[in-house]
Amino acid sequence: MKFGEYILEELNFDKWKLKKDFLFKKNKILKIKTKKFSSEEITFLFSLSMSFGLDFKEKDSNEIMNFFIENETIKPDRLEEFMLDSNMRKNAWKKDY
Repeated sequence: MKFGEYILEELNFDKWKLKKDFLFKKNKILKIKTKKFSSEEITFLFSLSMSFGLDFKEKDSNEIMNFFIENETIKPDRLEEFMLDSNMRKNAWKKDY
């Protein structure tokens, strides 16, 4: 038994969860790279998530962006283009979630 496992067993940890900036990958913990958004981008992402009825907080900009990237609404590193192009924003409503 490893020392860390011994401590967890002694403290009776049954379940624990990583913070949102970390993830498990192949038995290792990795820090997720986060992007710094401008205040305009933060406001846009939050309003976009609210218009889709999503339950995010304004400070969750990276999570909001990841959601829209995973659902292929916004392409990675193309947020500014999405904000400026009204056709792209209109087409976002045509996707199913």
